Amino acid sequence: MIKLITSDIDETLVDNLKNVPEINTKAIAKAEDNGMKVILATGRGPYELNEIPDQAGVIREDRFIICCNGAITLQAEDRQIVDSLPLEFEYAKNIFEYAYKNNLEFFVYTLDCKYAINLDPIEKSNAYTNDTCIEEIQGTNIDFLKDKIILKTLIKNNDIDFLHSLEVDVAAITDYSCEIAYSSDMYMEINAKNVNKATALRKVCEHYGIDMENTLVIGDNYNDVAMIEAAGIGVAVANAHLQVKEVADFVTKSNNEEGAVAEAIEKYAFNNK
Repeated sequence: MIKLITSDIDETLVDNLKNVPEINTKAIAKAEDNGMKVILATGRGPYELNEIPDQAGVIREDRFIICCNGAITLQAEDRQIVDSLPLEFEYAKNIFEYAYKNNLEFFVYTLDCKYAINLDPIEKSNAYTNDTCIEEIQGTNIDFLKDKIILKTLIKNNDIDFLHSLEVDVAAITDYSCEIAYSSDMYMEINAKNVNKATALRKVCEHYGIDMENTLVIGDNYNDVAMIEAAGIGVAVANAHLQVKEVADFVTKSNNEEGAVAEAIEKYAFNNK
């Protein structure tokens, strides 16, 4: 019996224009009306959520949004922090210095903003970037962030094989105490050790008194794998990466443009009540 539904946002819940298809919103409302709880789990920072939670209809009492791959969990209604697992400043600093030395496009996410170096021109002109509270780092260090809560860092490159080649170096400069995940073929994301969406989801389940076997999880990308594997029912959307489809219990026929979340809820939540 499904009691808790968790959906990723990008390439899962939202379409390619970053809007929630109405069919998904209706399915979420139906699930809530039938006693199920629906939450979101994303790699986005808190300031990158925009209107998506409202569009999805998940702004309800005692509901949560998991952000930055599990580094922070917020109350959906007021965005108050209920749990955070930050990255140590020294590790973030080491990754920054590595990115600076190697001319890598790099981001550091704090509670209220993300900071970047080596932004490419397309990134700078991208409306999504401009709407998500990003500041370019002007100096040669990030000491000004020492007293801030750092949620994650991110290295961007269009070649995922190149990103994979950086893993040994990144692991070494963080004393092998970080979690590396990918939210797409372009983004290497570095969180504190053991921080991922599955860890955060387990804490939410503990809050509700729900067993993980009574959860339905829907996702598309590498950073969804852990929570899909941990869920009672793990669903990959049709446009998901092959690795995600291989670990999922089911794969939807529809993609994120066609209401894959609605399909998953109808097929696997209501049929397993």
